[in-house]
Amino acid sequence: MTPDTPRASRPLPRAALCGLLLALALLAGCVAKPPLARTPDAQSGVPVRDVEARAAQAFEAGDHATSQTLYSRLLERGGLAPESEALAWQRLADSALAQGQPDTALQALRSLVRLHPRAADGWDYNRALIEALVRSGQPEQARAHLHGLLHDAARPWDLRLRAGLSVARDLWAERRYEDAMRVLERLYADSPEPSPVPRGQFEAGLLAELQGLDDATLADLVRLTPVQSQWNFPYTIIRLEQARRLGLQEKNWPTAWHILSGISRKGEVADKTLVGGVLTPLRSRFGMPSGGVALALPLSGPFAEIGWKVLRGAGAAQWDLLAHGGQMNVQVINTDAPGWLDEVAALPDDCALMGGPLQLDRLHELRGRALLGRRPVFAFLPRLEGAQEGRDAWRLFSSVEDQVRALANLSAGTLGIRRHAVLAPDEAFGQRYVQAFAQEAAARQAEITATGTYPGADPTRWGAAVAALLGVDPRAHKDGRLPPDPGFRAVFLPDGWAQARVLAPQFFFYDEDRLLLLGPALWAQGLEQDPGVELNYFRLAVFPGAWWADNPAPGAQALREAMRADGLGAPDLWVALGHDFIQLAQVVAPLPASWTPRMVNDALAGAAEVPWSMAPMRWDEAGLASQELFLFQPAPGGAAPVDPAQLAARLERVRVRHDERASSLRRKNEIEALRRMQKADPENQQVNQRLHDLLQERDAQ
Repeated sequence: MTPDTPRASRPLPRAALCGLLLALALLAGCVAKPPLARTPDAQSGVPVRDVEARAAQAFEAGDHATSQTLYSRLLERGGLAPESEALAWQRLADSALAQGQPDTALQALRSLVRLHPRAADGWDYNRALIEALVRSGQPEQARAHLHGLLHDAARPWDLRLRAGLSVARDLWAERRYEDAMRVLERLYADSPEPSPVPRGQFEAGLLAELQGLDDATLADLVRLTPVQSQWNFPYTIIRLEQARRLGLQEKNWPTAWHILSGISRKGEVADKTLVGGVLTPLRSRFGMPSGGVALALPLSGPFAEIGWKVLRGAGAAQWDLLAHGGQMNVQVINTDAPGWLDEVAALPDDCALMGGPLQLDRLHELRGRALLGRRPVFAFLPRLEGAQEGRDAWRLFSSVEDQVRALANLSAGTLGIRRHAVLAPDEAFGQRYVQAFAQEAAARQAEITATGTYPGADPTRWGAAVAALLGVDPRAHKDGRLPPDPGFRAVFLPDGWAQARVLAPQFFFYDEDRLLLLGPALWAQGLEQDPGVELNYFRLAVFPGAWWADNPAPGAQALREAMRADGLGAPDLWVALGHDFIQLAQVVAPLPASWTPRMVNDALAGAAEVPWSMAPMRWDEAGLASQELFLFQPAPGGAAPVDPAQLAARLERVRVRHDERASSLRRKNEIEALRRMQKADPENQQVNQRLHDLLQERDAQ
């Protein structure tokens, strides 16, 4: 740098300077050495090759004072072959930098690029130039040059790759992690295609770069990895280095194995040998992790059919995992067998999670034996009564709140219905639904304008309950009576399908056919066994569900294909539940022996990557689960997904027809009343005129 060269207006932080220089040092790869020149020295007669050999020996031995002197002498004498001359200028610059002489290095580099312009496309030249600029007090110029190389598509790919890694290292030193990731993502996307080799080079370069990072910086990069991007570059390589470091200690090998297994199966990695390079030596040293999961299911007794379905789904996921190079041991405990609690207590410590039970009383038994704290338990229950969700156990099943939220989103949200009614059985579970629905409706500025109950054990009184909800007198109901106008446009019926089959026709009996009928997920089970249902009563009915038989999601497709291939028929909700528990276990497990509920809840943040076959589940920071349920309508052969636009149009058509029918009925009743009045007083002109107008209006239609 000349004395009048302006200094950078914003000096780089010391950490960034050190990081940039360290990046250059780490990225300085070995280059092929050109053959030594064979021409003699014109002045001394000593062969140039002998001087070159001494200079090269000194340079490679790190004797930079000698190499600087010898390369200077060679260049002063002249007569070098072009390749040898370019190498001499480059090594003169490198030797000067090693001697703390950045200005001499800059002069050598200027001579190099003037005499050999193609050197500007080599990394050795650019690395030395950047280092010389930094050491001579021009860090911003160095940074600008690096970014110029990065964004210049005309430059060789290898040069842009190395520049990109240097820029990322520079940004890491300033803790600008997101900026660094964007640089790497863009460059990776720009890599030459279709050959995967350039991307593989980039991955290998990044892995080498990450291996030079301190543990704190790598931990920051891991922590900031977006869940939705963790299997994409550059995050796959970050996780690969995380696994490599974890595997240095045997106690962390299961965690490292879990990460490596995920990268092997789902990671975006062009160079697959990188994963093997980390995995193979660790697996040779520690073997295959022996951990797994347990399933506590009823395999005998009244709920055995459900238990076996869950187990079939888990088996399908386990085989898929093995087929892709993973491993998951599954131990099964029959919760209807004597001594099942002893079997749970005897599970090995490396059994990371337990799925189930399916019955609330079995969960109470686990809690009574203090077995919930041995490992995280994911109960297949809608609520964990007596156990605190997110601390004592976790839920892997839709709740009442999940169901009413899906219904309220449609009714009060999408369809804009503001006034609702609820007709529930006079039992505790019915009241839970009523309270939950009222809260969800209020959260959407809707209200419950009418509520009613009916005795669940006495169907003969259900018609009267519907009449009371609509505000009609069942004893006075007769032909010619106007339809009721209850004020609400949707009614929630939180009971089973068998009850809905009786209740829905009652609304039609009292001439109220405009209502959106909302049901719970229980309807799905009844519909499957009811092929003869009268669907006319359910054209405006909707219910939520966690299983969609034709779900196009990859997880659902994979489960259907696995069941078909094994000749096991079509999956259902229970099969999907077992399948998705194994998929979730791969995200959550393994956990350290000293796990805490907080660790589980943090791990559940990664549940977004689970290839769900049923409706996706999420957990908040406190470990409380929610499920994004699908919405269905009763249809021939079962249920069909709701199309909100079509449903809204159908609601409007029914409302218009209802209003026309009511108007016609009002006119008919008025005509009959006027005729009676006319018969009593034939000369009443007002009655005669009104009757005449109504008859004309009727005939015109």
